[in-house]
Formats: sequence, C-alpha cells, structure tokens
Amino acid sequence: MKALDAWVLLAILEGEPSAKRLLQHLRGVEVATTEVSMLELYLLADVGSARGRSARRASLERLRRKLTVLPIDSRAVTEAARRGSVRLRGEELLRLLEWGALEAYGCDELYTRSRILPPGKWRFNVNRVGAK
Repeated sequence: MKALDAWVLLAILEGEPSAKRLLQHLRGVEVATTEVSMLELYLLADVGSARGRSARRASLERLRRKLTVLPIDSRAVTEAARRGSVRLRGEELLRLLEWGALEAYGCDELYTRSRILPPGKWRFNVNRVGAK
C-alpha cells in the first residue's frame, strides 16, 4: 500500500504535472491516506466563496471514494507513541499520529511534501515529492 499526504493530494486535485506523473506511477496499486490528511483538505476546501466550497467538497468526496482512508485509532496511537516524545507539539504531533496510522495499517511507502518528518525508525519508505 502506498500513501499520500494532504499536500500531495492537494497537488493532484490542482492538476500539477508532477502529481499526474505520480498517479501514473501508482496505477494498479492500493493508495491510501489518513483521516488527518482528509481533515486538512476539508479545511482548505472551506476557504472562499460558497460556490467554490461546494465544488471543492464534491471533489474531495470523489477523491475519498478512490482512496483507502486510514483511521486514527488505538493502533495508530500505539505506533506513534512508540516513536514519539513529550517534546513534540502542533504539526509535529499530527505528523507522528498520521505516520502511526501508516505503520499500523501496513503502508510500505509514503509520498509527502512535508518538511516535518517524525523521528524514529519506520517500516515504510518516505519519498519527498516536489516542494511544499
């Protein structure tokens, strides 16, 4: 299973050429994201005019149906806690929780644009795509 974070998904939704190439590369493979990434996208979709918000939400619903959306549950928390630290706050903590879900549900590769990479050893490979 390959995973995409919110910023890679946003690039796909915006039709960036590099994102299109990534989609072609992932054709025929199970693609996942997390509820954290979906939340980030829904919050971004709620900016702007009512007409635009409606269209963006509809795009997100279509995207959600095509992806495996991994939950943030006790399994994700357990995996994150194994690698976490009390010093983590804010976005770092959310990324750790998100990566805990990827670890718990058997992701083997993550495509991300985030510069915030949680500490610890993970079973999946991390590929930085483009620039945030």
